Amino acid sequence: MKFTAKFDKYVCPGDTIRRNVTDTVAVVARLEFDQDTRPEDSDCYDAKDIARWKNEEWFYGGVVLSIEVNGEKVRDHVASLWGIDCNFGEGNSYLAEVANDLLDESKDEIRDFLETLAAQASNAAVLVA
Repeated sequence: MKFTAKFDKYVCPGDTIRRNVTDTVAVVARLEFDQDTRPEDSDCYDAKDIARWKNEEWFYGGVVLSIEVNGEKVRDHVASLWGIDCNFGEGNSYLAEVANDLLDESKDEIRDFLETLAAQASNAAVLVA
């Protein structure tokens, strides 16, 4: 299971890509603003890069995976990676790669969560009947 969609060439916090697992279940990768990381935290940025960051030409973000059922978020955070350069260079194709890596690393957790959710729904159906 992989994300086939890509993030846009220019991204903003809140942008998402999704991967449908079933007709009703989707894993969503969303981009969040990382307010805790600064270019001064690393020695790989020059003064020009830092000036561009201060001018908000690029930012640090995090890719966060969540699970939706019927378009409603049922689990806000399955996995995430933070401190990612966004809008820094020539597009943001690596953001989808990060999302796919996170998806691959958390597939067992996603499966277990969905199995538990299905069991709870089944138990609820028995109680209502």
